[in-house]
Amino acid sequence: MAHNRTDIRKRSAQAPLSDQIYQHLKWSLTIGEYAPGDELSIRSLAAKMGTSAMPVREALTRIASERLLVSSANRSYKVADLDSKRVADQFFVRARLEGIATALAVPNMTTEEINTLEELGAQMLQDVQEGDHESYIVRNYNFHFSIYAAAGNDELFWIIESLWAQTGPFLAQIVRDQEMPEDWQILHAEIAKAIRARNSEHAARLIEKDISWSTNSFQAMQD
Repeated sequence: MAHNRTDIRKRSAQAPLSDQIYQHLKWSLTIGEYAPGDELSIRSLAAKMGTSAMPVREALTRIASERLLVSSANRSYKVADLDSKRVADQFFVRARLEGIATALAVPNMTTEEINTLEELGAQMLQDVQEGDHESYIVRNYNFHFSIYAAAGNDELFWIIESLWAQTGPFLAQIVRDQEMPEDWQILHAEIAKAIRARNSEHAARLIEKDISWSTNSFQAMQD
């Protein structure tokens, strides 16, 4: 499956090149194209993207300032190595914020949007059954951010999106390496059902439960 997110927010094709590279790299982090500890050098990224070093450097500097990458030697940057406590804390914060965003979004979602959530939930279950982790990860993003966009709170959306980019490499790692519990596999269908029923509180609890699987997985690594 092509790694393209749902066009929740229109992004200008005329944006400066460094902004386009920033968005591309942030998306790559979010869906786990880079693993914990991976290095991203300015030279290799510029060659890959067919551009000069300057816009790549600007994009990487911006990403590092948002704690999505850490500075490394020889003018390179890297994805943070696994710190299980820090990652568990990030997922804990995500769960709470995304619960709030869901509660705000439920009254605003249209029937068409809810239909799309149900379709995504069914496709994600099929992805799990077929072991198609990459499609699952992309659909998971589209499912969640279709909800959060409907919350109508740009500041909350931006914070959640930033946390997703920070946790993306680690979430992808456990999605690929761990077997998902059966009750967790059907959560997205249950979330869509709660939203269709306009049950904000229940939908928010289910979103928090969904993300708590990751929190618990990384907490267990500390034992």
